[in-house]
Amino acid sequence: MILRAIISGEPPVPPPDADFSFTIDFVKGTGDPRRVFDAATLLIDGFEALDGALANSVDGQIRTLMVLEDIEAGSLRVWFKNLLERIDDRDLREGEWKKIVGKALARGRILALEFLNDDKATAGRAIDILRHELHEIAEETNIKHLPSYPPIQEGKLIASLDTLQDAKRTLGPGDKLRIESEDKTYEVDLSQTWEASEILPPPADLAETTSTGTIILTIRKADLLGDAMWQFSHGRATISAKILDERWLEDFHQRKIPLFSGDALKCDVRWTYSYDESGTLVESKLEILKVIQVMGGGSGPQLSML
Repeated sequence: MILRAIISGEPPVPPPDADFSFTIDFVKGTGDPRRVFDAATLLIDGFEALDGALANSVDGQIRTLMVLEDIEAGSLRVWFKNLLERIDDRDLREGEWKKIVGKALARGRILALEFLNDDKATAGRAIDILRHELHEIAEETNIKHLPSYPPIQEGKLIASLDTLQDAKRTLGPGDKLRIESEDKTYEVDLSQTWEASEILPPPADLAETTSTGTIILTIRKADLLGDAMWQFSHGRATISAKILDERWLEDFHQRKIPLFSGDALKCDVRWTYSYDESGTLVESKLEILKVIQVMGGGSGPQLSML
């Protein structure tokens, strides 16, 4: 990925060939400022994974790349330009297929976000509609003039949706996320942060491997309601994980365990990796099996339970 950021106090001008943009409007002076950039990184990762799943259905030889164009003062606004290449495009008219596929990918991103805005209770039924609509987008490109195109790989789709939900979860109260494509502006519902992989487990033909260990995770954002993922830092990486230690969670939600911003958890964890038939990693998940110790070190305020 190529990243180019420009800091400017003047309203930026979108590049003439930009495909779409997202804007994060954040509340100044509140919360961890890294959340804005962490969310932007996760959005880029999620959109790239989604683009890859859709592009694979259009043509397995297409490779996608995104360019981050600009940062605007007071908010983070990112314009994307699709840089597409095909391993062998001798049988396609140069330039034309890139424009067609670029528009298809932009449509796919909006469809995915609309799906993630739905309530968790209806998502199980809606995923089939999403897959069908994404497949129709692939067929409508007609760049290979074939009667049918391969279906969207469910594992890769679910993994990309989970990453986009991680991005939404990283943002704080009062923050807003807006998506703009060529002909549509879409406001993202940041309150809907359910995990697609929880209600839509990976297909049975995916190979899974698991491993366990003990690690220390620095708390970035706690789950104060009891039905969402926690956000942690591990080195330079931001990690989402669910805590399965029910006794510790019960004590935490009963205010028996005070946590402060910057505290860390020493815990036993389980990693689960899912691979498709070609051996490509399509999903990874971290679960906290047992919280061994709260490691004080935070100098910030106590995490509120309100």
